[in-house]
Amino acid sequence: FFFFIFVLNSQTGIAESYFDIAPWSPNSLILSSGLTHQYRFFSQPLTWTAAQAYCRQTHADLATVENSDELGLLMDTLQSAGYGSDVWIGLYSEIDWKWSDAYTGTGADYRHWRSDYNEPEFESAKQFCVKSGSAGNWWDEDCALNLPFICYSGKELHHGF
Repeated sequence: FFFFIFVLNSQTGIAESYFDIAPWSPNSLILSSGLTHQYRFFSQPLTWTAAQAYCRQTHADLATVENSDELGLLMDTLQSAGYGSDVWIGLYSEIDWKWSDAYTGTGADYRHWRSDYNEPEFESAKQFCVKSGSAGNWWDEDCALNLPFICYSGKELHHGF
């Protein structure tokens, strides 16, 4: 069974919605990496850094996507929320691309770049954060841009950024 939930966080005023298999269960989605993920969509546009801070405070971190199945679940979350545009995910670059939660296990190198636009292209040398577009393709973007975002709940790892 799939569930879609919409909640207004009374402390922050940020609307959150999520789509998952058997929500509230600590073993709701077992992945090949051994991690349990539950994606949550937030419609409040924030910078990448502000979105990361919010996710870390209320969940685990910005979304980490380790494979095409997880990308599908992330896209289902957006579709179920009625959202079809760009959102921040947890991928960023200092020199190399890495995940906000410092994940380095199986699937850490998974990428879904919009290759027909030569992504990532580091336009103006200021695009160091990643957004996922409506079709699930990824783009590098200026971290100061305000966008809705996706957090995940699950096993929290050591933060790298």
